[in-house]
Formats: sequence, structure tokens, C-alpha cells
Amino acid sequence: MQRVTLLAPAGSLEAAEAAFQAGADIVYVGLKGWSRGGYRGELTEDELRGCLEQARRAGKSMWLAANIIPRPAERARLLRQLAGLLALGLDGIIVNDAGFLRDVVGSFPSLPVSASIGCGALNEEDVLFYQALGAAAVVLPGTLDPWEVAAIKGKVSIQVELMVHMVQQFIQLGKCFMPSYLHFRPTEREGVGIRLTGSMKRGGVGVCFKVCQEPWDLYHDGRLLDRRLFPAQQISRLADLGDFLDAGVDIVKLQGRSLPAELLAPLVRRYRAAIEAWEGGKLVEPEAAALPAMWTVKGR
Repeated sequence: MQRVTLLAPAGSLEAAEAAFQAGADIVYVGLKGWSRGGYRGELTEDELRGCLEQARRAGKSMWLAANIIPRPAERARLLRQLAGLLALGLDGIIVNDAGFLRDVVGSFPSLPVSASIGCGALNEEDVLFYQALGAAAVVLPGTLDPWEVAAIKGKVSIQVELMVHMVQQFIQLGKCFMPSYLHFRPTEREGVGIRLTGSMKRGGVGVCFKVCQEPWDLYHDGRLLDRRLFPAQQISRLADLGDFLDAGVDIVKLQGRSLPAELLAPLVRRYRAAIEAWEGGKLVEPEAAALPAMWTVKGR
């Protein structure tokens, strides 16, 4: 039986500590200027250093979610910054852009690099593409079925991550064009420095304005006809976790850097218990698989 890794999110020092105590093997965080999450749920470098210290004390690992799409000229600067983060003890990185993934693998060949869910991998050909680029793992969405994951796992040699707790949006995650309509200029903020924006794919390096999560008004001849949010659906595949693990999933990943520590901890604990039940040859009971609405991911 393979060793299953539980990968949990954290948007603060308190959340990271809670996730480790609840049973996460790895915690991933966003760093200011490196994440599509904007300023929500991102850490300063000092906070990241604090999370790394927590990981060492717990005997666990810390990964960085660098789900940005840099222009070619920006990659060299980001690689220099990454070298400094590795010196602090960072254990791995989650990358959202194929070109940047290739550069990271070439510059730091011993660093585990995971192709983010934003890379859009959905089948074995997609995963083989990122495997050829040097990725150590690829994140698949929880919208897939266990038999689809099994088919992928049977064709690839790298690790398969499954985002079992996530929000499915009407756009393909990580491929949104909408933020680019709002801002095209670099900005500078205290503690962050220059934050480049304006990518036609993702709202730039480290910026997502999340216009998809704001209410939209529909007018006709100046008269308001409707106001609504774009559709999004919470997906939590806890009830199917045993089937996914049977299919060969190596890493169980949770979304939710927006969750506070008091909500993140019981969520991580629930999935840890389900993994341990499977490892012990037990099934997850349907009642235990139900997740309260309070665990709905907001802002990823």
C-alpha cells in the first residue's frame, strides 16, 4: 500500500500550525506577489519563515503556491527570489505556468515541483506533458472520477495529486481572462514591493481581482433586470476518497487558504481520519463523509 500524503492549505501562521496539528503532512502557503489569491491569504517573507519553523518542529514539510504566470522577462527575477526562499528551507513549489515550471526545474533540479490545478491537466496526455517538463507531481481536479484517475495513474510515473476539496467555477481554474480588463500597471505596496499586473491570462504576476466572485448587474435600457453571482459549486469528495486512493492517488490536496484556523483544523482532521481508515482497510461511513456548509471555500 502506498504512503498517502495529506496536503493542506494555510493563509496565516495560525492556520498553518492548526493544519500541522490536525494531521497535514505538508502545508502550502502563498507569498505576497507570488499567488493569484491577491492580498487575501498571502504571507510576508517573515511569516513564511515562521511557517517553516513550525514545519521543522512538527517534522513536516512546507510548500509554496507560486501559481502565477510571469512574462519571460520576469522569470529571472522570480528565480533569484526563489533561490533565497530555498535557502530558508522551503521544501517544494506548486507552479501554474508551463514555461515557469520548466525554468524552475532547470534551475533547481532537486526541488520537487508540482504542476498546479491551474495547469489544466485532465487526462494522461496532459500529465505526461508535465512529466516530460520535469514535474514531480500534477494536481488533478476533484471533478474527475476514480476510474479516470486510475487510467492516468497507470500511464505516468510521477505523483498524482487530487484536489478533493475545492470550488468548481464556471471558468477553467487558472485560465481566466477577466482580471486583465481591470488593471495593466505595476503597483507597489509596503512589504511587497513592485507587484506586476496585467497578464492577459491571469491578471499578472500575483494578482487576481476575483471579478468572478463579485455580483454582476444586468441592465436593459437603463433598468436593472437582474443581479447575481457567477455559478460556483463546492466539491468535497470525502465519500469517494477510498475509491480514489484505490485508484492510486498519492497526494490528497485540500483547497482553502481563506479558511481560518478554527475551520481548517477540523477539515484537515476529517480527511486525515479518512485516510487512516482506508490504510486500515476500513470504509468511510456516509455520515462521516458529510461536510458542513461552513467549510465552503471562499476565495480559494
